[in-house]
Amino acid sequence: MKKINSRSFFRYVFEFLAAGFIGWLYEVGITLVLNHYFENRGILHLPIVPIYSVGAFILLAMLREKKRSPVFIFLFALVVTTLFELGSAYLLEFIFHKQFWTYHSWYFSILDRSSLISSAIFGALAVAYFYILHPLSGKLSKKLPNTVCLWAGITISAVIITDFIISVCQLLKDR
Repeated sequence: MKKINSRSFFRYVFEFLAAGFIGWLYEVGITLVLNHYFENRGILHLPIVPIYSVGAFILLAMLREKKRSPVFIFLFALVVTTLFELGSAYLLEFIFHKQFWTYHSWYFSILDRSSLISSAIFGALAVAYFYILHPLSGKLSKKLPNTVCLWAGITISAVIITDFIISVCQLLKDR
């Protein structure tokens, strides 16, 4: 049996949590600015929007091997996140029979499920992810003891997975 690398495990969990939380902040902020009210965005009860975490991991898997310029990351992420957002919107609508977001009133809307404006914001978030969050998680995981990395990763994962299961069950029940 392969031994778990607790530092890598912690990094993935930490980055999942942080990217999802940043996505939640962005979603709540956009709703406040455009609609002038607070709305808890996303499907989870926790302040995490998992699509941002998954999007970050897709980009990490695709861009991991070489250091890329911020301009390349921005443009690459703009394209990839647009396709990911479009695909995710239609998949979620198919599974849950519910539209989770729309860009019908946004300029440069793409099929009402994405927008070049939001894609540009995702591109900027991707640059921040590769130049700030990913290096930060590496430094943090090196400073923490292995046991702290392992147990923090397990605990955070368990909380997120539990919330995910509860939230998806509620969505399936409500459809």
